[in-house]
Amino acid sequence: MPAKLDIINAALARAGARGVNFSASGSPGAQVADAAYTRCRDYCLALYPWPFALRLVKLARATEAPAFGARHAYTLPGDCVRVIDAVGEGGTALRYAIVGNSLHTDAKAVNLRYVSNSRDVPMSEAFADALAWRLAFEISPYLEQGGSSARNYFQLFEQALDRAKVDADAQDNPGPTRWPSRFLRERRVN
Repeated sequence: MPAKLDIINAALARAGARGVNFSASGSPGAQVADAAYTRCRDYCLALYPWPFALRLVKLARATEAPAFGARHAYTLPGDCVRVIDAVGEGGTALRYAIVGNSLHTDAKAVNLRYVSNSRDVPMSEAFADALAWRLAFEISPYLEQGGSSARNYFQLFEQALDRAKVDADAQDNPGPTRWPSRFLRERRVN
């Protein structure tokens, strides 16, 4: 499980920063990376339903009803960076709207699946690699050597992000697909 400091140091090394330091407060580049880390992490987490960051929770109803539209408001968890889906009692999909830090719906109960930015989330190695490239892209204009390569860092970030998504999808394997007909089953290529 990569730590914040490991990701910051990887980003600094990729951006060609001088004086890569093992403390986030050491060099000016490390200070810039430390300041940008949380924003980049939350951005990357919000891009995809990462299995390591998924959380399930039953939402508490807010004390005040919405001014108009839906009947009920539910407060979103403080660590929510992306709502994946909301279901009511019995597993029925809900129609809802995210308004500020709350979820508005007509349902009397809401079960939420969301992506969390909790610090306790043990991120995958592939996600940490993508995050380090995103951080290198973000901090490169502030470093002596990195500003001219920002476009390359962004392309490398996108490639690493794609690899991380594939890795995440491989972990979420639903099993073999059932073929609807004997004709299709016989022609399936493994």
